[in-house]
Amino acid sequence: MSYLETYLDRAENSTPGSSTSLRLSAENFLEKHLSQFNFNEHVNGLLFGHVQSGKTGQMFAVASIAADSGFGLFVLVTTDNVMLHKQTLERAKKSLGGFLDGFTVLGETDDAEFLGLTTHRNPVLIVLKKNVSVLKHWVNHISSNAYFSDKPIFILDDEGDAASLNTKINKDDQSTIFTLLEKMRSREPSSFFLHVTATPQSLLLQAKESGWRPGFAHYIAPGTGYLGGDFFYSETSSCVRPTPDNEKDILVSSNDIPEGLRKAVLSYLVAGSHILLSKERKVCTLLIHPGTRIAEHDTAKEKIEKFLQGVKEDVINDSQTFRCDIQDAWNDLASTKPGLSSIEEILEFLKKGLPQINVVALNSKTTDGVTYDSGLNVVVGGNNLGRGVTFPGLQTVYYCRSSKTPQADTCWQHARIFGYDRDAGLCRIFMPPVLAKLFKELNDANNALFAVLREKGSQAVSILMPHGTKPTRMSVVKAEDLAILVGNVNYFPSLPLSENLDEINDLIGIEEAERNISLDEALKVIELVKVEKGDPWSAHNFPNCIRAIQEQDPLQDCRLIVRVGRNIKKGTGTLLSQNDRELGDQYTNKLVLTMYQLKGDVEKGWNGKPLWVSNVKFAEGTCFYLSAK
Repeated sequence: MSYLETYLDRAENSTPGSSTSLRLSAENFLEKHLSQFNFNEHVNGLLFGHVQSGKTGQMFAVASIAADSGFGLFVLVTTDNVMLHKQTLERAKKSLGGFLDGFTVLGETDDAEFLGLTTHRNPVLIVLKKNVSVLKHWVNHISSNAYFSDKPIFILDDEGDAASLNTKINKDDQSTIFTLLEKMRSREPSSFFLHVTATPQSLLLQAKESGWRPGFAHYIAPGTGYLGGDFFYSETSSCVRPTPDNEKDILVSSNDIPEGLRKAVLSYLVAGSHILLSKERKVCTLLIHPGTRIAEHDTAKEKIEKFLQGVKEDVINDSQTFRCDIQDAWNDLASTKPGLSSIEEILEFLKKGLPQINVVALNSKTTDGVTYDSGLNVVVGGNNLGRGVTFPGLQTVYYCRSSKTPQADTCWQHARIFGYDRDAGLCRIFMPPVLAKLFKELNDANNALFAVLREKGSQAVSILMPHGTKPTRMSVVKAEDLAILVGNVNYFPSLPLSENLDEINDLIGIEEAERNISLDEALKVIELVKVEKGDPWSAHNFPNCIRAIQEQDPLQDCRLIVRVGRNIKKGTGTLLSQNDRELGDQYTNKLVLTMYQLKGDVEKGWNGKPLWVSNVKFAEGTCFYLSAK
């Protein structure tokens, strides 16, 4: 039996119905990418999908079919998170391991076993943290094992946009993790390096010359029953409940429990009681993001424990005030959950001792052995609540953390409520309106990015971001290679060429005009505009920017302004007349494309032929990031 078939059998036994999509994805990956590998090159690719949509399972499927294709050595690197590393190693052993029909799966401390491999029938998978000490040891171990010295290496970089990239790129230096991963792949005769992530922004902004921008992008579609950004943050979502903007100040600075957090806990108690009463699942979790500081986590944990003690007393004493409050939470959940356990059933359930609720803080001080996979759990934390860590039965999220300039990839990784084992009717997110708006905009931007990646590939991406946000940490993107285009700014080429004159004439006419056109029409015009080599206009890749707008808002149109017979000097610092500039500025909510047909007179520096010059102005609040190289 092949390694893929063995893995699919195990996946199907664990999650019935999952093997079909895993097989399809793996075979598609083989056809498009693995079959092109000649075992004499270093390939760099991207495996991308939605947050908590099953990327680990898909990653194992790719590894299995790669083993069937001739790869014998695999390294899977995770973020430097003990909990995540342990989670991934255990899952790899269960899903892929096996002396007779599976991989030899090794952890960080299995040095001796690896170095003792002098001949081996099974493929080897080593699961490592992206930790300097760990990687140093294993780069040396892999180099020291003569059996693998002439064999290709397949590296799976889980959360490939985190820690792997060069954080010293703007200092003409290399960060240690980046250097070690580069050594690991380059010391072998050939390699297949696969970045795996739901937030590929930083990878896509790498310059092609760096060798770390993915040469291809392979999309992992979510399976049946997945709840993601469109469910939680679309215009029609019924999950988000607004909280006051100053909730964090109250949470960390006063003795009171904020009203929004109070409502979140009550909503969670109703949801958790129903889930355990109905035996639909064995676990229900509330996740609380108060901020990044450990002191904030401790404060939130103490207030939750104190509030739950008060709830216990209110239930025992049959407090009418509490009954009214939990009735409000019940009414809210009943609006989206048919068949919700009655308020009397829930109160009786809570009254029987109020089931022990496990309240834990997850941060750098958390001791090993903390669990939250059964019963009722309240998890408090900051950065440890992102990047691949899963929370079973997560139904309720309270989020009051804020940032002056949010990073899209970091914020999106906090979407831990995305996933499969959730009851859609009982999901609630409590957050300030400004954060809810940000997450909606991030969802729109993420959908646009994924659509372009799927349709055009990794080399055709312009990242459209909500105003006031950054796509990623700028320390891993070379500043001089980054192009940023913003709304309400006029962009035009300095060195246009006299090409495609007739084709543009046919599209927009040869008479002065002002009218609305579709983005498809605008795209056709822009693609016909040609410039001399070295003109920054080419690096800005305006066609890709327009495609990104289309993906985000298919109904958006463009204002076209046409002017003919102009006589402007080549290399001028401006193109638009004052009147046309003011005219374009009237349209702040859409793309404005102004086309000037120039006479092209020789005395003005041209070649004597008429030509079209374009001016592009994006809508107010638009912000594109793209690699200029």
